[in-house]
This record gives sequence, structure tokens and C-alpha cells, in this order.
Amino acid sequence: MNKPAMMLSSFAMCFISFHSVAEAVDVYGRAHLGVANSDTGDGSETSIESYSSRMGIKGSGEISDGLKAVYKFEFAVNAADQDSDGKTEENITARNQYVGLQGSYGQVVLGRHDTALKVSQGKIDLMNDFNGDVKALFNGENRLGDVVHYSSPIVGNMQFVVTYIAEDNSKQDEETGISTAFMYGDSKFKKAPYFVSVAHDSKVAGYDTTRFTAQGKLGDLTLGGMYQQSEKVAGSDKEDGFLVSASYKIDKYKLLAQYQDTDGNFGKLKDSGSGTSVGVERSLSKQARMYMWYTQFSLDNNADEDHLAVTLRYDF
Repeated sequence: MNKPAMMLSSFAMCFISFHSVAEAVDVYGRAHLGVANSDTGDGSETSIESYSSRMGIKGSGEISDGLKAVYKFEFAVNAADQDSDGKTEENITARNQYVGLQGSYGQVVLGRHDTALKVSQGKIDLMNDFNGDVKALFNGENRLGDVVHYSSPIVGNMQFVVTYIAEDNSKQDEETGISTAFMYGDSKFKKAPYFVSVAHDSKVAGYDTTRFTAQGKLGDLTLGGMYQQSEKVAGSDKEDGFLVSASYKIDKYKLLAQYQDTDGNFGKLKDSGSGTSVGVERSLSKQARMYMWYTQFSLDNNADEDHLAVTLRYDF
């Protein structure tokens, strides 16, 4: 049996086992695919892409009054690429996976988790999972294993988050890392029409990074901004960058715009420059939505890039 099939079999067995003991189990996922046309300097190419499609199980079990165990096992599934056709392990990759405890003191988990700095962005990245994702030009979007991740209770719309990364993580170069974040408000705008955060990575995946994020909602208009400074732990390379985003809701449509700029080469594209994205989101139902978006990168050392896509997303 190949590795992806073994992983799916284990996934199913875990679900059956958890379900049999009548614990609170949530099976969930997202199918998000689209038709994309990209020009990265070598000509235009049309492809079918999977945008962070995923599946997972999560749940909890009460241990005593006010204390429960929590768990999550989530996998990314590449549902489109022929090179990841289920015969290779790249078809299924790990996302957040952990077990821990939750009580009046907050939640602490062990395993693989988004760092506090990554969590601190809230919902400001309107191009999340697309080519115009904040990680295209910024570093710091880390999901790491070998971690202890703590989230404090939310008190007066305030929350503190810290991630400890053990030195045996392959990205730590035999150094422990600490990621911290202080957040105020509500990133979903249900309890407050604003969200602000400040976060810092110390020796996390080879970088020291500080990030400031602010986003606010006024009626149907949402505006946000992010500023980031980053420096390599080994060396003197530095990066300064900023991002601004805006969305406006009109009935079942949401207009999207985002711009980011950096003077370093720490992001996924390994180049300095800017990225401009515009798009529209169309709500089809509570679970389904469609996107049409365009992203253009103006890079300093490599060819400029253009990306255009129409996608369909279904959450279950």
C-alpha cells in the first residue's frame, strides 16, 4: 500500500475509533479548485489548481469539570496536480496536528501548529491561499512541528499567544525558537468591529521578525494594514515590508483589493518588489462560494508575474 493510501486508511480508522467512544468528533474539510492562467516570464500557461484543499478531524473529551482534552489532525490534499496523483506522498501533506488540554487557563497543545506570529494576521490577507498570499513576499507564515503552543483565555477582547519550537526541528538549526503575539479585538468582527495585534518571532525558522497588524470594519467596508520587519539570525540581511487590504460587500458579492511591498527577498518568491491583487467573491450558499481574481507582481530581480483565476470553494 502506498503512503497516501496508508495515511487515508489511518485517518478513517481514527474517525471510527473516536466515533465509537461517543466523543465530540467533527469531520470537516474544504474542496477549493480553479482554472488559472499564469505568466511568469516564460510564456502564458493555463492549469487546474488546488488552493489549499483539506480534510481533517477534530474534537474534545471532558476529563473533569472545566478541563477537557482536545485534538486535531488536518491534512492538505492536492486534488488537481497530476504530479501529485495519489501515487506520491506529496498528494497529502500535514497541516495543524496536535493534542492538548483546554480549561479556564486557556489551551495548550503539543504537535504541529501555526506559530503565534502567523495566527496574529487574523483575516487581513484577502488573497489567502492564492498567488497573492502574504507569504509571496513576506516570511513568518510558519506552521511548524516540535512545538508547544499556548493560547490564553480571551478576556475583554484581549488574548496572548505563545509558541515554543524545540531545537530538534529541522528549521531551527539546533536553536530553540519563541513566537509571541498579543491580540485585541475580534478578527471575525462578531464581538468587536476591529482587530489589532503585535507579534514577534525570536529565532524562528532562521529569522527574527516583528509584525504589526490592524483591521477594522465600518458597515460593509473593511480596511486593514500590516507592517513587518525581519532579519536573518545568521547574517545581517534585513527586510521591511507592508501590506494593505480592503473589501466591500454588496449583497452576495464582496469586492477585494490587496497590495504588498517589500525591500527584501525572504518570501516565497525570493525577491523584493510589490504585488497587487484585485478580485470578487460570490456567495452561492452557506458552504459554497466562487472567486475571480487577478494578481500582478512587479519584481526587482526576476521577471514580473501575472496570475488570473476563477475558483470554486466548498466547505463541509
